[in-house]
Amino acid sequence: MTGKPPIIIGISGITNSGKTSLTNKLRAHLPGCLTICQDSYFLEPPDPRLTPIPELDHYNFDELNALDMDAMIADVQTWKDAQTSDLSGPTPSDLYNNVLILDGFRMYALRDLEQMINKKYFIRVSYDACKARRRTRHYTPPDKPGYFEKIVWPESINHQREIQDQDDIEHLDGTANQEELCQKVLCDIQRLCRLSS
Repeated sequence: MTGKPPIIIGISGITNSGKTSLTNKLRAHLPGCLTICQDSYFLEPPDPRLTPIPELDHYNFDELNALDMDAMIADVQTWKDAQTSDLSGPTPSDLYNNVLILDGFRMYALRDLEQMINKKYFIRVSYDACKARRRTRHYTPPDKPGYFEKIVWPESINHQREIQDQDDIEHLDGTANQEELCQKVLCDIQRLCRLSS
């Protein structure tokens, strides 16, 4: 074993809320930690598992079915198993090699994944802030006119309803100062590491 138990951190939230920006800032402060981004598991059109939206000539990429979550869960489990089989101790350059940060917009709705996460965060932003940020992003395939109003925002609200009873999720304001958010979450992770060592 690495000498420390594996610690998995979840950075979730509304689309365009700053999840990946926060994850990248945290990784810069945690040498040796690994990140897995849920966006890496999107299905490619015309995968039959994708839900078509005929009136928009598009697919619904904001529902859980648009992702290969079996693959994501398998990757997280593989990382976790590797932590328990690695007998070498950490070096200064990989001090946080027992920390995995998951970055994604629909992670807490799946029990198999949610149960593996030691500390969960959910970043919120308003409708207007989300829409304004969405306009600056480039997607493949690109958003069609009306996709945000018809799919993106309603799916975000649905997901918040799905997880509203999970009282172990800490909610963060995605419009707050990014450095302050990073320092807050970083302190939490470092505290978890100290407690588990």
